[in-house]
Amino acid sequence: MAQTVRTRRSHRRSRWYGAVGGALDASARCYGRHVIRAHLGAELLVEGERWPVFVWTIDHPAGLVLVDTGMIDVRPEIDDMSPTPHPENIPRDVARVINTHLHFDHCGGNRLFPGVPIHVQARELADARSLDDYTIREWVDFDGATYVEHEGEVEVLPGVRLLPAPGHTDGHQVVVVETGEGPVVLGGDVGTSFPELDSGATEGQRRVLALGAPTWLSHAAGPKVPTKHP
Repeated sequence: MAQTVRTRRSHRRSRWYGAVGGALDASARCYGRHVIRAHLGAELLVEGERWPVFVWTIDHPAGLVLVDTGMIDVRPEIDDMSPTPHPENIPRDVARVINTHLHFDHCGGNRLFPGVPIHVQARELADARSLDDYTIREWVDFDGATYVEHEGEVEVLPGVRLLPAPGHTDGHQVVVVETGEGPVVLGGDVGTSFPELDSGATEGQRRVLALGAPTWLSHAAGPKVPTKHP
């Protein structure tokens, strides 16, 4: 049975926003004492193109942090996207998990982590549990699932901050890692490509653009500092 822990902060809403893809690769970057690694968690077929789905780890003194969990298996309802799960690439020895949002390609590996705290915005978890055609609910709620719900911006570890970034989903969040070289953003689907992020069309995109920081996206091969289009 899923357990839920609540924290309360202010948050805002926005409407769903769509998608485009990126290139396929994985990498690691060192930002002073912080190492962020990208892991290929799955692949999907979207509008005739093969999209990577990256997840990330953050080396932290409190333990390894995993941001999003990719996919470990498939279901008939997503056969039209020809998914290829990569469970072999999902790190297992983690102290906590953060979900940027709960679409199936970002939470499919959550079931690997019963009893591990999984940090998510409260709005996102509520929508995943209640809205039709939102996600695969059995991949969200499972035996031992331990969700830590947040309502708004919060520092979950020293130097690791959750920033609500609504747009792709109302409850979407990004992870801001404070490093000796400045902030780094793990952006999930705040933009499914850098041109989409650069458009600044959603509240979440505008928040990330305002940071002016190196940003990783789930469907792009490596980080880039996004730039607002005029």
